[in-house]
Amino acid sequence: MQIIYKFRVAFEEHDDVVRFIDIESTSNFADFHKIIQESIGYDASKAYTFHMSNDFWREDTQICDSDPREESTIKLPNQTNLNKFINDPHQRFIYKFDPDLVWTFTIELVKIQKAESHKKYPLLARKEGEPPKQYKLKGKLPGATANQNEYDKMAEMLIASRLVDDIIEGDDDADELDQHDEEIGVPNFEDIQSKIKESAIPESVSKSPKARLPIELKFDDEDMKIDVEDLDFLDADEEESISKDDDDDDEEEDYDQQDDGDNNSDDY
Repeated sequence: MQIIYKFRVAFEEHDDVVRFIDIESTSNFADFHKIIQESIGYDASKAYTFHMSNDFWREDTQICDSDPREESTIKLPNQTNLNKFINDPHQRFIYKFDPDLVWTFTIELVKIQKAESHKKYPLLARKEGEPPKQYKLKGKLPGATANQNEYDKMAEMLIASRLVDDIIEGDDDADELDQHDEEIGVPNFEDIQSKIKESAIPESVSKSPKARLPIELKFDDEDMKIDVEDLDFLDADEEESISKDDDDDDEEEDYDQQDDGDNNSDDY
């Protein structure tokens, strides 16, 4: 009497895509790999491995490898039978396919039953959901193989998309900072610069040499304009300078008149 294992096979990242596979207990892992690939329509020529799994879908001991290293002692899939690794009524496996893309599947034994004489095993007992495309390339059918140039193009597109995401994220951060500044009332630098240029500064102050000296300017909280009153001291200094110049002129005139008097007295 032939024993049949019914396995539930699902994509690790797409658990809504499920295949139920009926396969003979004496079948090997190469047969298992082939029926899984037929059920999802992928290119089955890629390398693959099977691993034992614990109850939490953590990868454990490797069972077989379709492309082992020269020094490896791992057996080939066609040399390893399923029934040698069934230690639990709900035995679990991890199946990894295509090292470049690393498709990962979770496999669980859900039933052990007798073979039906009118069925040919292995077979797809039931399927749920449509699998994702193996290669996301324009003009390629499921199962088609990408050449090296197409892989390079995929890599460039991926890098470009990440750069665009970084730029968009940077713009979003700048917008968030601007919005935050508006909420807490931080004045915009360009607005401050514009208001300083528009502020009314007396012409006498702007022409005065002292106007170029560093002075402390005060700003109104309401309209950010320069207080003209704070610059009155410059006008006072200028008036004082003019008054001093006038006094010097008067003293010089008095001195000239005194010289004239002395000269006249000499004539006598």
